Amino acid sequence: MFFPPIEELATTDIVSVREQLPLSMALQQMSQGRVRTIVVENEAGGYGLLTASDLVRLRLEQPDLDIPIRDAGYHALPCVTKGNNILDALDALETPHGYAAVVDEAGGLCGIVSNTDILGSLDPNLMLQRQCLRDLLRRHVIKKAPHDTPLGEVLIHLVEPDDAVIVAEGDKGVGIVTTYDAIRLLHDRAALGDPVSRHMSTPLHTVTFDLTVSEAVATLREKHFKRLVVEDPANGDIVGIITQKDLIGVAYSRWVDLIRHHALELHEIIRVLESKTAQLEQAAATDPLTGAANRARFEELLHTEMRRHDRVPDLPFSVLLFDIDSFKRVNDTWGHNQGDAVLKGVVQHVRGQLRSIDTLARWGGEEFAVLLPQTGAAEARVVAEKIRRTIEAVEFAQVGRMSASFGVAMYQTGETGPALLGRADDALYRAKRNGRNRVEQA
Repeated sequence: MFFPPIEELATTDIVSVREQLPLSMALQQMSQGRVRTIVVENEAGGYGLLTASDLVRLRLEQPDLDIPIRDAGYHALPCVTKGNNILDALDALETPHGYAAVVDEAGGLCGIVSNTDILGSLDPNLMLQRQCLRDLLRRHVIKKAPHDTPLGEVLIHLVEPDDAVIVAEGDKGVGIVTTYDAIRLLHDRAALGDPVSRHMSTPLHTVTFDLTVSEAVATLREKHFKRLVVEDPANGDIVGIITQKDLIGVAYSRWVDLIRHHALELHEIIRVLESKTAQLEQAAATDPLTGAANRARFEELLHTEMRRHDRVPDLPFSVLLFDIDSFKRVNDTWGHNQGDAVLKGVVQHVRGQLRSIDTLARWGGEEFAVLLPQTGAAEARVVAEKIRRTIEAVEFAQVGRMSASFGVAMYQTGETGPALLGRADDALYRAKRNGRNRVEQA
């Protein structure tokens, strides 16, 4: 019994748009593709999501949709790396929109995965065959509107991707308006003052609350629904709405319980092996003295950044090489133990000046390298100056104050890694020749 890898469930036929295009273009592509969401590619190489609910809100706030997508705003799309399984994706899907991007190790988009995709992977034989929908009904408030309510007042209630409004005539539900309907209505420029009954989806499909979880999943698959409208079989009253996320939570909780019950020993073995593997991988990528990345790890990340630049040439990155000035004096005067303390102290203070996406590595001896993704030459020089001032201000025990010299180089499209590092190294030694404790740029 295994959970399938996430890329096997992902949708690869993706509708996407760049963030500098107008919202009207996104609406047109969503209508043509018959989708409720569209992937937004941002200029930094990341991904976002624009939903039908967003377009409804924006359409009600302003008369046209000609502003750029980046100015209107959109949701950041969490990423799950290819090779992880469904359980790894469940946390990423715990967002209002219920989507995640599936990316390769270099950050390239392979597909998107949603609660619909997860639902399609459920094995009915592993689910609670006897648990009924009535046990889940307390989770949601039903959104209802009289049949003569203006369309615009109904659309404003479609806040989340799974939202729906039940249209009622008296006490009886006669139709429904979903986010899928909203895309169609906005694209067709339906009059927001029309009664909602003129534009609702009808007839209203319902199920009874004595339906089992397994039967509910089968119904969602067969009908391609995002939700189930649940009624009381005794009187036909609508008593709740069950979403895909509700059913996924129940089904996977049951699946995990079964695995836990039958494979506790295997789980413990896997945990130990994974922990040991993580330790070995960390040790293989880390300088044992300072805890910074080692040279091999830095070169691996450098090549990853070069590949990312090949995909998105407008996304710059830079490297810094820096060397602690007059470090031999420390070892000769106070010994290697004190020299090691200085190296560890430098790493500790430099890390405090870097972002989480930056990488500090020990290049060799008293020389260090820094990889700065999404950073141009001018910004890289600012970072180098900040690190230089930080090192200069530290009072090391016994040794006193130290300084460092820096070489800065921004990657040039098409050059090799050694060529980039060679330019940074030349700049570093130019800083040494020009008096040390300074920054030079290639």
